[in-house]
Amino acid sequence: MNRECNRDYIIPIKGISIGKHKYDFTIENSFFDEYENRDIYGANLNVSLDLDRSATLIELEAEISGVVRTECDRCLEEMEHKLDTSAKLIVKFVKSTQEEDNDEVMTIDPSESELDIKQFLYDYICLALPIQRVHNEGECDPHMIEKLEAFRNTPAEGDNTESPFGKLKDLIN
Repeated sequence: MNRECNRDYIIPIKGISIGKHKYDFTIENSFFDEYENRDIYGANLNVSLDLDRSATLIELEAEISGVVRTECDRCLEEMEHKLDTSAKLIVKFVKSTQEEDNDEVMTIDPSESELDIKQFLYDYICLALPIQRVHNEGECDPHMIEKLEAFRNTPAEGDNTESPFGKLKDLIN
């Protein structure tokens, strides 16, 4: 059974039966508002989340797909990037605080009634972005590309033959 969850990305886990459950989320621009220094300006993403509950843990598998808006590293203009990724998380019910969370396992007290997955989704969306984000060739802001080309063609400080270092360059040749 698919369930459309509230906008807070919280899954009520108290009283949920053992077995598999499916949830659908939509992630839009407001999702990223509370995160500072973010690389994502907005998004239109769909999340299909499979939850498998047992007596001692919950396994989450998410499929995230859609479009995010970010900045082009070349021309600094906003661009859209298609995103299609999957994410997994195991949530263990643990009474002691001796076990620490890690990237794949999160621990919660068995008395918890809700599971907030917002940070989990945010982290995996950010990890799915490529390291270098640039427009396809020819799609960058032409004015910025013109400035970059002019800067690239300007002689560097050491290239001036009138400087004392310019004469040293002649020794190499």
